[in-house]
Amino acid sequence: MALINITRWASPMVFLLAGVAGVVFAFVTVNLFSEAMASLEFLREYGWEAVRFGALWQVAELLIYGCLALGCWLVFKICEHELEHRYIGWARGHRRERLDQDQIE
Repeated sequence: MALINITRWASPMVFLLAGVAGVVFAFVTVNLFSEAMASLEFLREYGWEAVRFGALWQVAELLIYGCLALGCWLVFKICEHELEHRYIGWARGHRRERLDQDQIE
């Protein structure tokens, strides 16, 4: 389970995971949109015949792509939050060091 705990990962690895999740999210979202438009066109043109010849399978594919897009978005947001948390911790520590140096002088 340590692999899933991204708080233990190096920052470049978290950044890389966020980038990969963002790219996959973009690809899946574009694919989801094109699949949805094709499905609507197919249903509009063929009606009940379309339902008989695979529209339900297409709906299942849309649900799968939707869940994959949501998962990628959540991974991206988790990575973003972790990197933001690390940056804020670093900035506060850096600020404290400067304040300590000013008090010594």
